[in-house]
Amino acid sequence: MKPISVLLALVATHVQKCSVTAVSVLRLQAYVLSLIAVSVCSTAYSATEHEAAPHDAASKVYPSRAEQGVAKPLAEGAKLHKMTLSHHELEAWSFVPKRKDRIEIENLSDITHALYVTYPDGTVVNLEIQIPGDTVSWTVPDDAEGEYVFRCWIHPVIRAKMMIQD
Repeated sequence: MKPISVLLALVATHVQKCSVTAVSVLRLQAYVLSLIAVSVCSTAYSATEHEAAPHDAASKVYPSRAEQGVAKPLAEGAKLHKMTLSHHELEAWSFVPKRKDRIEIENLSDITHALYVTYPDGTVVNLEIQIPGDTVSWTVPDDAEGEYVFRCWIHPVIRAKMMIQD
């Protein structure tokens, strides 16, 4: 098989002998390239040959980190605080978090969320995907001080500011 550049040059030479316009030459060269590409790439995808596996996300269960045993035990002297997420807002909380405290956020809505925390210095910490009924947690850093902002990647309207003081 000749290189593509040689084939294109032959097409151009033949077309010039037949007195065809330059636009027609370009169209013909593009057509030849398409034919060559199809002949070289003979392993085209066929939906009938590759049946997709059935996908039923509703039947899958994704346990929280706490249920998986991944959550670390509370630090000495730290407290566990609970928050709830209802539809598109974090409900008001009554606690005052301190360094090393853990905050658990339970998703009581019927939609999935992806919460994250933005630190005062701009650092972003993802809390993980949170399906309805799931609980995620965040441990206040040892050196925490200032305003921390909770948000959802999926629903930017969800926003809560939390002041951390020692």
